[in-house]
This record gives sequence, structure tokens and C-alpha cells, in this order.
Amino acid sequence: MIEALGLTPPFFLFDEEFDVPRRFRHDTQEGFCFTRSKPGGYQNNQDAMAVVSGINDALVLAVADGLGGLPNGAKVARRAVESLASLTCTSLPECIQSVNDVMLSDGFVGGCTLAVAEIACGQVVVHHVGDAGALIVSDLGAVRFKTVPHSPVGRAEAHEGLEEAAALSHPQRHVVSNMIGDDRMWVETSAPVTLQPGDTVVVASDGLWDNFFRKEIVEMVVNDDLLAVSQAIVNRATARMTATLASVPAKKDDLSFIVFRFAG
Repeated sequence: MIEALGLTPPFFLFDEEFDVPRRFRHDTQEGFCFTRSKPGGYQNNQDAMAVVSGINDALVLAVADGLGGLPNGAKVARRAVESLASLTCTSLPECIQSVNDVMLSDGFVGGCTLAVAEIACGQVVVHHVGDAGALIVSDLGAVRFKTVPHSPVGRAEAHEGLEEAAALSHPQRHVVSNMIGDDRMWVETSAPVTLQPGDTVVVASDGLWDNFFRKEIVEMVVNDDLLAVSQAIVNRATARMTATLASVPAKKDDLSFIVFRFAG
């Protein structure tokens, strides 16, 4: 059972503007979610989020990021996360593929990236398309899992020795090589990760990943108070998006994230 403050489970969030993170519970465990358009943005929030009970009662945490360079970004993000509540599919990748196929057959122009954490029986499997991503951090600050963005810059950092600082300041960091809405779309699915008590799962759009060094995100996540974690992300991301210092990552963007703490 998913319980949420002010929301009816399963719940979806579209074009929302949060002032503070919102809390949800799943059995004895809790999480927080947040979404907001970029500071000084000229358009609506292009992100969409979902927290739903998925196949075999798995807890599904999803963030989709509509591509602003194409039309209908917010609509594509909405269609992507809505599909994950469908219990007619045999798997989440099948649901994602189905959305992509329908968009192509309908001639619907647009695109989005997507990251989904599927949590069941003490394990998490991550599915992602593009540069929306997920991170799993232990209570002692060890990175137990992270996605690699489907982008030229993400690949260069992961496999070709590009330094993290150079990747975060790269002029092409916004370019993706995989998206929902493309006939070449593919879903990367991780091996199952067995969660340990105190592990925190973070699922977010690139509005989070492009504004921090990884160690900074880990430092924020390692806190006993998950609300404090969520508020720190909001406050520091807001400061980064309006920063003028060349020494830190800074990119104005919609910010959407879900943090979930595994209690064991």
C-alpha cells in the first residue's frame, strides 16, 4: 500500500510546482518527491513523475523528462509514466516499448527520457532511457549503483576517460542518444541490486545530475532524516541553477526527483 500526503495512490505528477518535497510511505518505508520548473522558466514543467504499485505489487518510482527541443515534451513524459501503472504488460520494459510503438504509429512528434526504479522483495531493478537516471547510496555513503546516461558525453565519461568536471561543463551535455519517441529507442535494464537497510534510492531528471558532482549528491543523501535530504537537494539545486561561479556545475532546468529509504 502506498500512502501519500495530499495525494491519492497510485499517483502521478504532471506540470506541478512544489514548494516543498512531498512525503509518501510504502509499508514501513518512506520516500519524498519533488518537481518544479526551472527558475525563470518561460514554459511549463516538462517533467512527469509516478509512484505506483506495479507488476506483482512492486513499488515503481519513475521520473520522465520531456525534451524541450521538441514539441509535446510534457505530453510524452506524461504518457511514459502513465504506462507504468498498466498491469496488462508482462514487464516495465514492455510498457515503455509499447508507449514508444504507439507514438510512432500515431505520428506523435516529441520525446522524453525516463528512469524507473522497480522495487520488490528487497531488490531493485532500474530501467532507463536517455539521461534521466538513478543512484543507490548506502547509509555509509558508498555508491552501490548508478546509471550511465545514454548520451555522447555520458559515454565518454563512463568509458573514454572524460573527467567528471569536464563532462558537467561540456557544451554538448544536453545531447542524448536515446529517447522515447524514436524508432531506435531501447531500454537499459540493470541486474537486480539487493538493498541493504539504510540504502537510499534516488531517481531524477538531469536537472539534478547536471548540477552536482556525484560526491556532493552522496554527501546530501547520507543523512538520517530523508526530509532533510530532500530539502537540501531543493535548496542547493536552486542555488546552483542561479549561480555564476564557474567552479561549480550550474544549469537551469526543471528539477524532479524521488528519494526512497529502504528500511529492511
